[in-house]
Amino acid sequence: MKDKGLYSENAAKSCLVMYRMGGLRHVLLYLHDILRARLPVVRINTLYCERDASYIISMADTSTVSVSNKYAGAQRARPLVMSEKIEQPCLINDLSPYQHDPDVLRNPQWSDMPYLHHVSLLRLPLFFNDNSVFLINFWSDTAGAFRQEDIRALGKLLEPLAEELRINLSDMKLHGARPQAQPTFTGMDKLRLCPGLVRVRQIVEKVARSDTTVLLLGETGAGKEAVAEAIQQTSARKGEPFIKVNCGAIPEELVDSELFGHEKGAFTGASGTRAGYFEMADGGTLFLDEIGEMSLSSQVRLLRVLDTGRIRRVGAAREIPVNVRIIAATHDDLPLKVVGGRFRRDLWYRLSVLPVTIPSLRERKDDIPILVQHFVQTKSHRLGLPCLPHVSEEEMHRLLMYEWPGNVRELEHTVERALVEFSLESAARSMHFEIIPLPEVGDGEKSVVSSVPSLRQPGEWPTLRQMEERYIREVLRHCAGKLTGTDSATGLLDIHYTTLRSHMRRMGLLERENDAVSRKES
Repeated sequence: MKDKGLYSENAAKSCLVMYRMGGLRHVLLYLHDILRARLPVVRINTLYCERDASYIISMADTSTVSVSNKYAGAQRARPLVMSEKIEQPCLINDLSPYQHDPDVLRNPQWSDMPYLHHVSLLRLPLFFNDNSVFLINFWSDTAGAFRQEDIRALGKLLEPLAEELRINLSDMKLHGARPQAQPTFTGMDKLRLCPGLVRVRQIVEKVARSDTTVLLLGETGAGKEAVAEAIQQTSARKGEPFIKVNCGAIPEELVDSELFGHEKGAFTGASGTRAGYFEMADGGTLFLDEIGEMSLSSQVRLLRVLDTGRIRRVGAAREIPVNVRIIAATHDDLPLKVVGGRFRRDLWYRLSVLPVTIPSLRERKDDIPILVQHFVQTKSHRLGLPCLPHVSEEEMHRLLMYEWPGNVRELEHTVERALVEFSLESAARSMHFEIIPLPEVGDGEKSVVSSVPSLRQPGEWPTLRQMEERYIREVLRHCAGKLTGTDSATGLLDIHYTTLRSHMRRMGLLERENDAVSRKES
């Protein structure tokens, strides 16, 4: 076949355009279409290989037959026809000797290699770098399908594409997949990623069917925001506004304006009318994160809105109805705050209709390898790394042994820090994780709050009276039974002496400990 039968300047430019528009497989399909009228080509595929063929990556293929993506291993024969001539154009018009190779037939891992299904092969190396070569293979089911002049014509046709591939891929390292842009993970995607959250996901799917207020409980960094997003995305309000508010970050004097909005001139600096977060979320969901940080006065106003479904902008005379679902979240022990008078009892009852507890990372350590892999993949692309770094078994063991007080957020930052270090170390072969634990609290810094974990066991939800009694016992133990005076129980609880005695009598403490308590009072 003559060169000009295969080559045209327009076809060469079109190959380049097709690659830029749709990627490698797109251009291979285009090539297949324009060539099959002149050559009996049934399949085209591309491989990126080390020059000794010890490591091979299948890059793209016109066939929909599943082909193994990688082949590697020092003890394996090389699954590549004429691997000793990998840097030269190759033309084989009878592949039967390779198809009957006993080494190949004994190895089922090679059953999907392209040359086992075809009769003829024309292979071209499109570009080289120091250690690797990029190959394009043309396969035919016809004996004697290709001739030497086809090699020259196809080489000329693919010159612009080969140069583009050389520029784009020549720095690609084969000992690790090239990082790809990852799709945005939704809240439900994050829950599906972690087997340790399967129970939470099941609860979310049930909770999402109603419009009931939900309270998310869990440690900082455990994934409360992801759960809130999942509830919104699987509810009837999907597609409606989802407004996130960090209650602890709003100054007390601005809470009303931020949540409910204000009218022009309502206060100094109110130069215009502004809608608050409740109005912004109308028809959708309002996520109130760190609800435990909200002041008592703000809690009163929030409770009124939850009960009436109406808000009033600062400086306005009329109320505005809003249709908003509330999802609240906190890392605090709210029942303890209720007992201590730092969170309103009625607001607790209003928010805790459907409490959902998110387990900490140390309670679901099987999720750690999955999360590490996910963070490596997503962040390697953002950092522009040429390949996905390797995580050794030793390093993964270190991660599994750590308790992760900062939960998933701490793990994510640890992986990102390791990736930055990896990118700066040119000789690095695998990642090293520098775990930076929080300093332990010294004895002199401990307070009665340090005994909080003993008041409520994981998964247990005592009544407020039970929590109240437990808290009083903890305070009495902390104060060594001292009821009045400096560092006493009445001082910590901020209640009158007679009130404390009344609680103790109801708890049955006064009769048993009367003598000891009397001595402490003196």
